[in-house]
Amino acid sequence: MNLSLLILDAFSLSPGEPACRALAGVLESANAGRLPRFAQWLGLDEPEFWQMLDHCFPGARAAGWAPESAPVDAAALPCEFADLVEMLISSGDPARPETRWAAHALASGCFGGSHLWHDMGLAGRHDVSRLLRDYFPSLHAANITDMKWKKFFYHVLCLRLDLHPCPEPACAGCDNYAGCHGTETVIGWH
Repeated sequence: MNLSLLILDAFSLSPGEPACRALAGVLESANAGRLPRFAQWLGLDEPEFWQMLDHCFPGARAAGWAPESAPVDAAALPCEFADLVEMLISSGDPARPETRWAAHALASGCFGGSHLWHDMGLAGRHDVSRLLRDYFPSLHAANITDMKWKKFFYHVLCLRLDLHPCPEPACAGCDNYAGCHGTETVIGWH
């Protein structure tokens, strides 16, 4: 079942709401196999996943929507996933559950092989920028060189963790790799 259509058609959620669009897009991409299996649950534990689904997409469970796989244990998540989530949350309002859920959606999207916006099922880079501006304003403002978001996240994470060399995000197979991995520089951000 297509979660985006279920949400937008059956439950009349605003297609302009960046968090709902991001969450729906990541779940749809994960269930279609364009993101790793853990992204079907956004890297959340099962109770928090169902809380997110019921809050963001009321009626989706009653309509029969559920991830196609079992939840993944936190220990089985990629090693940098928790660091990406924490970095994002630290630049937003950690008291808002939507901030945590949006952070998990963004971090999950980083493990796709294409542009972040594409792997998140969004219309373009502007949708990722809007999500970051609305939920993670200090991180959004720190990207003063207009670096591509996935690359920017990894560079900020490497600065925070003092990792050298910095691992590249999962996008080496993208047909636009050279265009995204140019000569931008990152100004320090903590």
